[in-house]
Amino acid sequence: MINMIFWSWCFPQTLLGFVIYSFYRIRGIVVKTEKYNHATVVYIRTTLFTGVSLGKYIIVNETEIGNLTTIRHEYGHTRQSFIVGVFYLVVVAVPSIIRNITWRIKKYPVSDYYKGYPEDWADRLGGVTR
Repeated sequence: MINMIFWSWCFPQTLLGFVIYSFYRIRGIVVKTEKYNHATVVYIRTTLFTGVSLGKYIIVNETEIGNLTTIRHEYGHTRQSFIVGVFYLVVVAVPSIIRNITWRIKKYPVSDYYKGYPEDWADRLGGVTR
């Protein structure tokens, strides 16, 4: 049932997550995969980002292996995907990407990154206390 929701209500982001996961797997960048609740966590070798959640796929930097705070936060984004469905990329992903880029360029404190939308909502849904 959950898989059907991922591939229908959450289709655009799940498809994008699958494509990115497949690309990384073919390139030999995937270090490890595991399940977290209903999501597939994919650890990769990268310096581009800490983590991203696209439908049922949580793709994180290999340095985050064992970091439950990061996994819970990204799973919070997975739950956002369930809530807003096909609108996730516009309602959550784009604001999150803009926020992330702004924080990197302006060098704002990392602790403040999680205090605004949509990161604070992802933390609450994932059970993260900062």
